Amino acid sequence: MGGPARLVINATAGQRLDLDNVARQVHTLLGSLEARYSRYRVDSIVSVINQRAGSGVFTELDPETQALFDLAGRLWDVSEGLFDITSGPLRQAWDFRADGCADPTRIESALSLVGWEHIEWRESGLRLPTPGMEIDLGGLAKEYAADGAISLMRNMKVTSALIELAGDVATIGDNEDATPWRVGIQDPEGSGSLCTLQLSNAAIATSGNYARVINYQRRRYGHLLNPKTGWPVEGPSSVSVLDSHCLTAGAVATVACLHSEENAGTWLEHAALPWLMVSSSGDRSGPIAHQITAPT
Repeated sequence: MGGPARLVINATAGQRLDLDNVARQVHTLLGSLEARYSRYRVDSIVSVINQRAGSGVFTELDPETQALFDLAGRLWDVSEGLFDITSGPLRQAWDFRADGCADPTRIESALSLVGWEHIEWRESGLRLPTPGMEIDLGGLAKEYAADGAISLMRNMKVTSALIELAGDVATIGDNEDATPWRVGIQDPEGSGSLCTLQLSNAAIATSGNYARVINYQRRRYGHLLNPKTGWPVEGPSSVSVLDSHCLTAGAVATVACLHSEENAGTWLEHAALPWLMVSSSGDRSGPIAHQITAPT
């Protein structure tokens, strides 16, 4: 789902489990979700919606996709517009690829194409009214896929598993040695782990503003963009959130990183889930900060 993946499945003593078949089923599921929701696939429903922008044609949504859009709408509402799956046109002004550049003169025109409130709906479908508008479910699809894989494996009677999709992790039970899974959290300031967390029947998702950056007028900007202003946000370096569902953890972490550092803490406290925030100066805070151990 747009990044590296890792799957570990253990069979407990006396358990008759076809591990190869489980792995194939998970791989098939991930491939199906990638094909459906990636904006890089020309035949995905996301690309179809974007290609029809301004045409007046509605795109029908299946119940699964409708549920993802419903979640996106709730996140837009509770974040007061900071989480907005229509913010893609802002890439016209901020290109965070390796050879990219910044052109803030294009912000105003890009902002005219941004706004969840501009999406037009009917009972079972939607359309984007203006050519150039686009939607991107990348802020939800990876964590949704992790949860889907966990649900699939539980239905196949798996009692010990870990799946990691581009840094977000979901687990079933404990590791094969009957101890919790040890999961590292990326250090925003380096290539190694900041710390290690123990997980059992839980998920952790991390959102950060450090992996893709651009230099503009002697300032360093991260890739997370404010859909209201069109400029990169100046918030935490990273936020990790723990929950039983990776999608919930990821949504809370992502919205936190779209806030200023002060408001991010308020948002996380309101969400009432265990969290760890690393500020732009490297300070750690949050309920799980005292539970972590140094990486080994």
